[in-house]
Amino acid sequence: MAECRLDRDILEAFSLGALAPDEALRVEAHLRSGCPACQRRIHDILRSVVELKVPPAESATPATPATSATSATSATSADSARDAALEQTLAGLDQRLLLQSLERTVAPSLAGELLAQPPGEREGLLRTQSRFCSLAVCEVLIEQSFTVGFEEPERAVELAELALLLADHLDGEYYGRPVVQDLRARSWAHLGNARRIGSDLPGAEQAMRCAEALLDQGSADPLEEARVLDFRVSLLSDQGWFEEAAGLLNSVIAIYEDVRDNHRKGRALISQGLILSYAGRPEEAVVCLSSGLMAIDWAVEPRLALMARHNLAWSLNDCGRSDEAQRLLERFREEYHGFHDFWTELRLSWLESRIALRLGREEEAEKGLREVRARFLEKDLFYDAAMVVLDLAALYLSQGKSADVRRLAEEMLPTILTQKVHRQAAAALLAFRQAAKMSITTPRLLREIGSYLQRARKNPALRFGPGASG
Repeated sequence: MAECRLDRDILEAFSLGALAPDEALRVEAHLRSGCPACQRRIHDILRSVVELKVPPAESATPATPATSATSATSATSADSARDAALEQTLAGLDQRLLLQSLERTVAPSLAGELLAQPPGEREGLLRTQSRFCSLAVCEVLIEQSFTVGFEEPERAVELAELALLLADHLDGEYYGRPVVQDLRARSWAHLGNARRIGSDLPGAEQAMRCAEALLDQGSADPLEEARVLDFRVSLLSDQGWFEEAAGLLNSVIAIYEDVRDNHRKGRALISQGLILSYAGRPEEAVVCLSSGLMAIDWAVEPRLALMARHNLAWSLNDCGRSDEAQRLLERFREEYHGFHDFWTELRLSWLESRIALRLGREEEAEKGLREVRARFLEKDLFYDAAMVVLDLAALYLSQGKSADVRRLAEEMLPTILTQKVHRQAAAALLAFRQAAKMSITTPRLLREIGSYLQRARKNPALRFGPGASG
């Protein structure tokens, strides 16, 4: 039997058709799962709506045998009217659910048909063929934009722009204007996310501001607010504003606590832990990542569970708890092999090498870091390669090998600097090369450069200099 977790406000909004489509689906699924408490509540809510429409019969004179009989007949008629009205209301609710179900069933094929048309002809179809203009088709386009984002950011932008165009053609009278505004806000937010992934940070900022403005005109659905906040957090992180991003996630976490969605709360905690790690606050990152891992459903998102444990081991190592990091890694090492992508494989190798470095296994650490650096360079991932160079420099510095630090800078940095590294990042790497040449490199300088590169890899507006890394 399903656990009861729907409050009366949510059920009232559902009964009136005022919830966002995905939230309505969640409520519908919960009701159909057999929760007796919520089924009783929704029945009482619908009956109260009917009571307002069909008031009880009133008697204005003292009762007599004749009037008593009349009153009884009147009460029976009122009861029958209320029962009929309740049945009509329930039938209307079932009809709404059926229409939503039908929309969702045909939405993928309609979205495919729309995408098969030349881009210049799609708006004309939306103006002339209303069958494309449904919430469900718009949501399919939004989901597809999110799904392809990291592998095909340009395609993700195209899909989000089409979702936004479709949202502008939705019937506000039919769906409810607040619901349509929510979907427009969500479309803008996904467009902002796609632009962010494609490194168009100014375009992402403009899209997010549109999403936030539309959200104020929407249904006040907390889940819609959480979605937009989530994307704002990602943008802040890419802009290098880690502290602001981590702070904003507290609002996201609070929303998911209020709606009792532990999995999404856990995802937000994991994101917060990762961002705190980027900000150089590994102790706080450990707390957030541990809490997030306890909240999420590992079976629903196995990659998320793996990524969270990877970042937990990384943060444990960064705050000097390398033995714990090693033990944790041994418990889940095999799970990396369930994902056959370049990044997952290389993350494991990099983590192993950094733990070995902290535990004093210097030969193992050097060999691993050199291999990871070479693989990053093969894939033209120059910022990541630069971060590994800094790890190697820290190793040589701890061994007192200034000549090796100098040789590393002279051999590797020209390769990185000739690639697509923005001017301020190049200035940071040149500062390292100059310090290595003069044999004045320090662990503090390496940390400062690494922190700056982490913040500024996607944001050339962040300047490098004393204190610039925060």
